[in-house]
Amino acid sequence: MPIKPTVEEAQRRLRIDADLAADLESAIDQAHAEALAFLDLSLYADDAALAAAADASGIVATADIIAAQLLLTDALVGNNSLQDRESKREAARNMLRPHRRMGV
Repeated sequence: MPIKPTVEEAQRRLRIDADLAADLESAIDQAHAEALAFLDLSLYADDAALAAAADASGIVATADIIAAQLLLTDALVGNNSLQDRESKREAARNMLRPHRRMGV
């Protein structure tokens, strides 16, 4: 599984026009960075990549992590009110929270 959504996946799942592809690519990168900052860990495409990195705190990307990044992407490029943007961001954080690295 990839560690962030593709432009094509975001266009299909978020129903965003192809003419916004450049904006969408930038928004996906921003959403991915926001997710990583919230998680406070690195994402890997599969177990082999995680093992190769020898990253004790990293995790393999899952469908819910990708879905959370799509919500964050939609908050950035979608036609949203301020309340809708914040609602999508909060929903994304709730999806990411079970995977978040918590301090010891």
